[in-house]
Amino acid sequence: MNVENTSFLEYDKKNIRGLQQMALEFLFNNVNMSKIVFCGGIADYINLREYYDITINDIDLIYENELDLQPMITKLATKKYVSKFYKTKNGEALVNIFRVGETSINIDSFLRDFSRSTYTQSPLLGKMVWHTSFEESKKNHNHEIHLNTSEAKGIDYQWKRLYKHSRKASLYNNVTFLEEKNLIHTIKKNIL
Repeated sequence: MNVENTSFLEYDKKNIRGLQQMALEFLFNNVNMSKIVFCGGIADYINLREYYDITINDIDLIYENELDLQPMITKLATKKYVSKFYKTKNGEALVNIFRVGETSINIDSFLRDFSRSTYTQSPLLGKMVWHTSFEESKKNHNHEIHLNTSEAKGIDYQWKRLYKHSRKASLYNNVTFLEEKNLIHTIKKNIL
């Protein structure tokens, strides 16, 4: 492990809540991490942790072959749902429930073709993981805003979804803007 990974490790241990850390350790110990890609909140956390405090709630994954998730599926309660919010190859989301006592966290997995997006590797809790790139995540959040307005959604409008994507898009857009203006140094760096 290099020095950069060590500083991220300390930052991650301090800033990722306990249940989420346990769920991630479960994944690290049970799933071949070279076969999955983190997206959603985990990718946002990794992409933006240097500049912003991002909270991880659930865990979102992209996979190409359900067999790669089998070690997790056999150990956790698993359900398939129609994916209401995100496009997947089969229209479904696979939801695994990681439970510790009375608390639980969802591990949502989406079947996708890896060749349709850009991914990068970064350390997370001392392990190298694949995740959607900064540009891919920025593009996704910006694209989702107009799809989640009250006008676009009608009776299915959920202000929390619009707020989530608007907030995350603004964070990505601010980092991009400050880098373009050579002002990125004006954001306090979070990394140790």
